[in-house]
Amino acid sequence: MAGFVGVAAAAAGFALSAVSHPYPWSVWLPVQCVGLSFVAAGVVGWARQPENGSGRLMAAVGITWYVGDLQLSTNQALFAVGFCLFYVPAAVFAHMILALPTGRLAGRADCAVVGALYLAVSLPQVPRYVSESPVEPQIWGSMDNMSMWAPVGSVSGGVLTLAAFGLVVRRWWTAGRAARRMLAALWSTGIVGGGIALVWIGATLAHVSPGTQRALLFLFAVALVFTPFAILTGLLRVRLARLQVANLVLQVEAAAEPRRLRDALAETLGDPTLQVWFRLPDGGYADPDGRVREEVPIDGHASTAVDCRGERLAVLVHDPALRDQGSLVEAVVATARLALENARLLAAQRAQLEEVRASRGRIVAAADEERHRIQRDLHDGAQHKLLAISLLIGRARNELPVTTTTATTFRHLGTAAVQLQDVIRELRQLIEGIDPPALTEQGLMAIVETLAERAPIPVEYDVPPQRWPVSVERAAYFVINEGLTNIYKHAGASRAVVRVESTADSLVLSVIDDGTGEADVDRGSGLSGLQDRVSAVGGTLVIDSRPGAGTCLRAELPCGS
Repeated sequence: MAGFVGVAAAAAGFALSAVSHPYPWSVWLPVQCVGLSFVAAGVVGWARQPENGSGRLMAAVGITWYVGDLQLSTNQALFAVGFCLFYVPAAVFAHMILALPTGRLAGRADCAVVGALYLAVSLPQVPRYVSESPVEPQIWGSMDNMSMWAPVGSVSGGVLTLAAFGLVVRRWWTAGRAARRMLAALWSTGIVGGGIALVWIGATLAHVSPGTQRALLFLFAVALVFTPFAILTGLLRVRLARLQVANLVLQVEAAAEPRRLRDALAETLGDPTLQVWFRLPDGGYADPDGRVREEVPIDGHASTAVDCRGERLAVLVHDPALRDQGSLVEAVVATARLALENARLLAAQRAQLEEVRASRGRIVAAADEERHRIQRDLHDGAQHKLLAISLLIGRARNELPVTTTTATTFRHLGTAAVQLQDVIRELRQLIEGIDPPALTEQGLMAIVETLAERAPIPVEYDVPPQRWPVSVERAAYFVINEGLTNIYKHAGASRAVVRVESTADSLVLSVIDDGTGEADVDRGSGLSGLQDRVSAVGGTLVIDSRPGAGTCLRAELPCGS
């Protein structure tokens, strides 16, 4: 019933304005087109998305736009209605902008500002009508005969318009990238409309001439004519996003790989920040790269659970703005559910592989730590004791009187001293091979320099004087040491080259010789063990060894955390 009354009042106002046109046709035409454009866009939006209240609010702006023209009637009652409701379209417009994109006010601040604005544009008009007893339309003119209620309404309306303006700006500032891209046209028109309204209020309070008011009204009307279509474009863009779900059907058929599926979902939902966490059979969640978490990290985003036959498949972590597009998210989830189920199996397998790799890394780290302990125990224990024994033998030999009866004992002690020095030297070499102290204390450059000095053939090296994580340096040392050892034993090379380069997130090393080539991991030579060690720290090992062309051993070791 209320809607019918409003439409009737708007039709009457439009008819009265068409007959009387209280301003030039060049101004009257764009002013009247404003209401028509809002009604037309509102009807289209309402028909396309009946569950969205934005179309109804646009139509309400267009209808109330003509109610103020009832002032042109000679009937006193219609004149009073038009006078008292002249500024209501401004409140309805603010209501519409703050309710975008769902057509519903989202928070208490929005409701408070809109409610106060309705009161501010209508209540002061009633005592103003009673005190002024106007007989001319309130379109423009001098404020000399106006009561105090005119500036009260203008100022309060202006303050509340500024508040609505601030709410739109805050919503833009706090929105994510997906929301900004989707609602840019909607919010931009709201900001422009609010700015125009403020200029109009300022011009009224500044007592500008009727000619200036007509010029401002013309600009105001021209800007507002295109506003509803910009808003409708933004609303239909959301609807068009749902049509992309059809394209998603084709994409998910080839997107069983978790990363590609995530990219396809992100593109369809228009959210580049989208994350997909797959539920693992043993509990916890894994991302497309195999990283495992006990709980899904939300971090200020929204989440949507994906279930199938009562079982949790995955959780989508997305921009909070997509909460207002529940039907779109549901359509995407329904379309991708089977692909998500397949991708979950791959993600679980990748998580297991990641755990195996991490386990291998822990085993290597534990083995290195045990080697370090053995090296320390041999160095601090057995080696020191052997040195002490060597000193005691030397002292006993020096203190033994040289006689015919002691000659044999003296000779045996000398032999024992020599053999003991050999044992100490071999033990020292063993200790350095287990865990070279120079590597721990001085870094990779120092140990490569030592290896080059002890090499039986010329070894050129280029190693930057920097440090890397301990696990990376140890792996690099073993690759270089084993590579040089293989060159000495099997390559028949005349020279070797060791190069180490540092990139942003990895250490890259090469061991090159000019030998016979034909090195093969499958034939042993310690290369298979190197491949296991490099893989354990997440690296890669490549061997290029053609017959007669020498061998290039290249390893890339990640240095990230």
